[in-house]
Amino acid sequence: MRIALAALAIGSFACGGHNNGDDTTGATLELTPPAVELLILNGAAATQDYKAIVHYADGDTRDVTDETVFGIDGTFGTFAGATATVTTAGKTSVFGTYKDVTGMAEIIARVKSTRVDPSLPPNTPDVFNGPADPARAPTVVYPPADVVMPRNLGDFEAHWIDGSGNDVFELSLVTEFADVRVYVRGGNGVPAAGPMPSFTAFTAAEWVSAVGLEPTATYNVRGVQLANPTSVGTGTPRLVKLTNEAMEGGIYYWAAANTSGAYGIFRHDMAKPGQPAEEFMTTNQTSGRCVACHVLSRDGTKLAITFDGGDGKATLVDVATQAAQPDTQAWNFATFTPDGNQLLTVSKGVLSVRNAADQTVLSTMTSAGYATHPDLSADGTRLVYVRPATPGADWSFQTGAIFTRTYDPVTRTFGAETPLVNDGSNNYYPSWSPDGQFILFNRAPGGDAYNNPNATLFVVKADGSAPPVQLAVANAAGPLTNSWGRWAPFEQSLGASHEKLYWVTVSSKRDFGVRLVNAQRPQIWMTPFFPDRAAQAADPSAVAFRLPFQDITSNNHIAQWTERVVVTQ
Repeated sequence: MRIALAALAIGSFACGGHNNGDDTTGATLELTPPAVELLILNGAAATQDYKAIVHYADGDTRDVTDETVFGIDGTFGTFAGATATVTTAGKTSVFGTYKDVTGMAEIIARVKSTRVDPSLPPNTPDVFNGPADPARAPTVVYPPADVVMPRNLGDFEAHWIDGSGNDVFELSLVTEFADVRVYVRGGNGVPAAGPMPSFTAFTAAEWVSAVGLEPTATYNVRGVQLANPTSVGTGTPRLVKLTNEAMEGGIYYWAAANTSGAYGIFRHDMAKPGQPAEEFMTTNQTSGRCVACHVLSRDGTKLAITFDGGDGKATLVDVATQAAQPDTQAWNFATFTPDGNQLLTVSKGVLSVRNAADQTVLSTMTSAGYATHPDLSADGTRLVYVRPATPGADWSFQTGAIFTRTYDPVTRTFGAETPLVNDGSNNYYPSWSPDGQFILFNRAPGGDAYNNPNATLFVVKADGSAPPVQLAVANAAGPLTNSWGRWAPFEQSLGASHEKLYWVTVSSKRDFGVRLVNAQRPQIWMTPFFPDRAAQAADPSAVAFRLPFQDITSNNHIAQWTERVVVTQ
């Protein structure tokens, strides 16, 4: 008894010493469990409790769970005290820190989700357990094969047709750690698309939880005839390549003829997948006045707009308050300096530098000809614009040539005009890449710059050291009015090699799977641009995809980007 009490006393003395802040030199922190596999089932987050045990250099140990700060990659989950809540599939580490000692554990989270359309029997997934029959597979028509997307795009749509008698379909999304399946009836697409035209989408929550940080995902569409499910029409899964980084920035675009009745400027925050575009400055906010052409400051705090069509009034808007300056001035196209303090505007071929505080003209650019479609580089020191050979208006002309020149925002002066693209075709809507190395522009072999059905996207090195390169894959085939190409503001990367890319949007009248067929309705589409490929004179684009937050019934144009979406007060 005396020996036991003595031992207890010694042990208590030793632990008491550590409790009082003894040196943790040489100590280690053990997190338990050291490795765990969790299941996120049908959207329900998985939880895991942890303990932290400190092992001192002298062999003593102590439970320090309540004194340990736990953390996990925010992509996968959060911590509340010592409890992890995990919402996203993947493999990640849990960290714990006690004083200056850190420990680590591993989590593998798997997502399994099944969603059945309410119009179908709850046991519908069971009828897809029959033998696979590739001859009866649905034909996927969207998204295109080999598509590259931002990993946080959100509500991913798939479209297909089916001539094999299938009437119920399974859309699956599979990664190393996720298996998400959605079951729907077919036939909800437009008849012109083909037999049994069908589409459905994963919700943003389903997509984000399944994708995590995976570099790729596969999707597949299978079909059965519900009344006689003897075999399952099964095709080959398709691969989606995902950027290494989540996409940020905001997009503002002009929408007309939508089902809400309002038209004007709509916007979307790319960091908030799954939300529809919101009205920002439409006829609901302007007492019915048309707002169309617009441009934003890089920080998203200022918006320059035009009213009532070409050569109408123009003004500047504080984005946070939506307060507009008086519309006593006029211009058709504009571009901000990087700090947002100056606005370069064009009206009837004359480019003016204006004070963004009150629109007063500070200087005027001299030019050897009519100037329109201005755009400043991200550093604000270089200007690109168009000089038409046969101008009719700032927006309507033929045979446009692209010029560049330097700009000094301090002295508000311009360098010499330098021709960049002048091949006798119509070149217009130029735009600087975020790194200032390339200029994206529209080209049409003939006809007017305004709403030209033969418009396509080209890119040229800003120093003129190489001829223009067409974005042939992104342009696709046919007269699709691929107009108003614009860059998203941030660099991203793809794959293990971290190949650099920028995102480009374009307004296009192309078909959208089984939802828009021969509709000639412009929507905003996006494609990656790979600058290293462009530098080698190779096609720098990939297949385009439609941005999902748009109203399918509206005509959408002039997508302009900003680094962030300012919250409206």
